Amino acid sequence: MITLTAVTRENYEAILRLTVNENQKDFVASNCRSLVQAAYEPGLNLLAIVEDDQPVGLILYDFDEEMGGWTMSRLMIDQHFQGQGFGKQALREFLKLFDEKYPGEVLYTSAAVDNVVAQKLYENFGFAKEEEFSYEYDGKIYKESKMKRRKEINASPTHT
Repeated sequence: MITLTAVTRENYEAILRLTVNENQKDFVASNCRSLVQAAYEPGLNLLAIVEDDQPVGLILYDFDEEMGGWTMSRLMIDQHFQGQGFGKQALREFLKLFDEKYPGEVLYTSAAVDNVVAQKLYENFGFAKEEEFSYEYDGKIYKESKMKRRKEINASPTHT
């Protein structure tokens, strides 16, 4: 069973070792970047995704003033744990936690335009595409779909 826990002195090295497949590296920032951002940028919240005391991924979220709502900026599952339902379980647990902590608040996420798997996962949990946007980071242009969670949807997927 998946649990979401704080990233701590005891588990951060295991989080650093988690990676995605080579063809997914443009879809999500490295865990090293996420850890550094969470340490030095106020308001970023980082959660370890854990299965049987083993970190299998992470979630990064914060309140985005520009968007006027909360954003789940990163949902990452290590390449060795993908395809086992951990992403779905982690998202379900995160949405429960989010709804308890921030009832009635708006939640956004985004996914690379060509990351159909992530977009489908988010849609199954009530997120709907709003618009596409582009940004430049480190000399590379990224294109993403901004997605907003519909309020009438709870933390259960519409399909399994």
